[in-house]
Amino acid sequence: MTAIMGIEMELPPTTDAPAAPPRRTQQERREKTRTALLEATVACLVEFGYGASTTLEIERRAGVSRGARIHYFPSKALLLASAVDHLYSQLGDHYEQAFGHAHAGATDAERFGSGLQLLWRVYQRPGYAAVLELSMAARTDDELRARLKEVGDRHRALAIDAAGKYFPSLAPSLAWPLVESIQATLLGLIMQRNIVDDPARDQAVLRMTEAVAVSCLSGTFFDPHAPVHASSTIKRPTC
Repeated sequence: MTAIMGIEMELPPTTDAPAAPPRRTQQERREKTRTALLEATVACLVEFGYGASTTLEIERRAGVSRGARIHYFPSKALLLASAVDHLYSQLGDHYEQAFGHAHAGATDAERFGSGLQLLWRVYQRPGYAAVLELSMAARTDDELRARLKEVGDRHRALAIDAAGKYFPSLAPSLAWPLVESIQATLLGLIMQRNIVDDPARDQAVLRMTEAVAVSCLSGTFFDPHAPVHASSTIKRPTC
């Protein structure tokens, strides 16, 4: 109420006050807590390595209690493997960008070459050092090894499906060894960079990987260990 010339008048309610933000659902709050734990795990692995990445430090970084961490990840091995799963899920999101968004008219070889370079840039991000840390730690940790195998098998299947989607000319029998070769190459390069950072060497290895992949896509890949039928016209090279 306000008074003008002695007459009380009621003013309309103001609309300037900002609206309260919508409350997050319980599922959204759970997902936020889970993601905070996974990202804190990756950050600890990158900064401290496997040995010094304690659950106490991860909980502190994530801003959650021990009880909350145990609710989502009862064991450290499950937490660590889930962090790798989190990274690989992000990698899967790059497949479309890497191989599906090439310019119109691009050949399979051109799409693969540009896509491989994009994936290499992704693998060079600090988070993927965590994958190397855990891969080495799994050698002496049975539970971690089993957890990582589950994660690896699941994402390997997704990568093989992506290969079939973006490169239908690729023979199914070549899809899985090619996917394995690419991942082994990228992780191997990351491991070597811990000792010597040599971009020229990296690109030479990537070009060799690209050449093998293109031969698989074009149907000209020659496997010296594959059986040759009597009716085949392919001649094995002799040394």
